[in-house]
Amino acid sequence: MPVHIHKVLERLDNLIGNGPVPAFFKNPAPADQIRSFEKRLGLRLPESYKAFLQYANGGMIITDELNSVLDYAANPEDVKWNANYLYSIEEVEEKYKEMQSWNYGIPFGNVAPYPFIPFCHTESGEHLVFINLKAGETESVVLDAYHEETPETWGVVAGDFTAFLEDYVNSSGYPNVLGELENGSALDFIEDDIEEEEPSPEHILLITEKKLNQDPDDDWQHALRGMAYRDLGNYPLALEHLNRAIELDPTDAYYYFCRGSLLLDAGKTRPALIDFDIAVKFDPDDPLYLNMRAIALMDKGKLSRALSDLDRAIEIDGKNVLSYMLREKLYTEMGESEKAARDAAMVEKLEKEDE
Repeated sequence: MPVHIHKVLERLDNLIGNGPVPAFFKNPAPADQIRSFEKRLGLRLPESYKAFLQYANGGMIITDELNSVLDYAANPEDVKWNANYLYSIEEVEEKYKEMQSWNYGIPFGNVAPYPFIPFCHTESGEHLVFINLKAGETESVVLDAYHEETPETWGVVAGDFTAFLEDYVNSSGYPNVLGELENGSALDFIEDDIEEEEPSPEHILLITEKKLNQDPDDDWQHALRGMAYRDLGNYPLALEHLNRAIELDPTDAYYYFCRGSLLLDAGKTRPALIDFDIAVKFDPDDPLYLNMRAIALMDKGKLSRALSDLDRAIEIDGKNVLSYMLREKLYTEMGESEKAARDAAMVEKLEKEDE
C-alpha cells in the first residue's frame, strides 16, 4: 500500500525535532504563493510536493561531518551546494528559468511550457526534476537531470515525490539520486507532446505574449520575443525586447549574444563587438560567443585578436565546424594558405563525420 505524503512529513518532522542528524528547513510556503507560481509559469506541480512546500519551503538534512566543516549560519550557500537540498518555491522558479533558457536538448516551442521542473540540487551538483503535469494528473515521476546530457539519458529516480521523500528521510538526507533508464527516460514522458517541426516566429510571439501578460518581467520571454522579431525582420521591436531582457538580467551572457547578433545583422559592428565582449566576459568558455566576437573583429580588421578567439574556441571544442570555417577564412585573408588548407580539410572531415 502506497505511503501517504503526510505520513512521510510526520516522520520528517520527528527527524528534524529529535535528530540525530542536523536539519535545516524553512517556514511553510503560503498556498497562494504556490498557486501564483503555477499560474504565472503555466505549470502544475505534484500534489505531494505542494504538500511538502506547505510544510517547509525548502531545506535539507546534512551529515554531522558536513555540519562540523561548514557553519550553516555563516555560510548557508556552501552547505546547500554540498548537500541534497530541496528548493524553496522561489528557487524552483529561478532554476526553472535557467533550465528553460539552456533547454537541455528540447528546443523552445516544441514543448510549451518547458516540461522539466527542477526541485532538488544534489550533492554532486545536478538537478532532480518533475515533469509538468497534464490535466487530470496529480503526481510526477522524479528524474535525474544531468546538465551535460540530454533528456533521453535522464532516468527515473522514484515513482513520485512521496517515494523520493520517504527515501530522503530514511537515508537521513542522502537518498538514491541516480535514475534507472530501465524505468523510462525523461524523453519518454514528454515524447507525445513534442512537435516535429521547429516553432515559427509567429508561434513564439503568441506564446511569449501570453506569458508576458502573466509576468511582464520575465527576461527569458523578452529574449525569445526579441529573437522572433529578428527572424521576422522587425529589428526595432527585436532590439526593444532584447534591451528589456538585459535590463531585467544584466548578467546573462546569452542575452548579450542575441543583441550582438542582431546589431551585427544590422551592420552595427562596433556595438555588436561590445556585446560580444560582455558575453565572453560572463562565459569565457563558450565557443559560440568566441566565434561571434571573432566575426565582429574580422569585420573591424582586427585579425590577430580574431585569431586568438578562434584558437581558443577550437581549444575548447575541437569539433566545432564553425570555428574551423572562420579560421580558414581568416588564414586566407592573412595569406596563410597552408594553414587555411588544413582548416578546410578539417571542416570537410567533421562534416563527413556528421553525415
